[in-house]
Amino acid sequence: MDWQNITSQLAPLQKRWDTAVLANLPEDGTWTRPGDLLDAINSQAGQGRQISWKVLEDTLRRLEADSYIAREEIPRRVPRETRCWLLARGRRLIAALTLLEAWLDQDDPGGNCSVRRGWPASSAGRDQGGRAV
Repeated sequence: MDWQNITSQLAPLQKRWDTAVLANLPEDGTWTRPGDLLDAINSQAGQGRQISWKVLEDTLRRLEADSYIAREEIPRRVPRETRCWLLARGRRLIAALTLLEAWLDQDDPGGNCSVRRGWPASSAGRDQGGRAV
């Protein structure tokens, strides 16, 4: 496995809100407005972990620059209207993450994996003595 390539390909997932933005865009290629995206993410995130307009805009710009999404501003609309949608690359990433999520749920249906509990990744799959299990 080329771990450097995988790390590079998963770069959009390294920021806190990238996965939330990608997961909340319609997979069928239809568009959504950033305001609706903001509302959807914040309703899922709960109190204390809310995405701001600035962070959302920065995230959308970065994902657009990496060809995961597209954005279009509709001219001559007051107030200004922006539409966002997933591109093929973003849809493929979501499909791959969905498979990964299914694998994780199948492998650890109760969510008791040490990585999910917040333990350091280096201790995952090891017993208390540090031996691989």
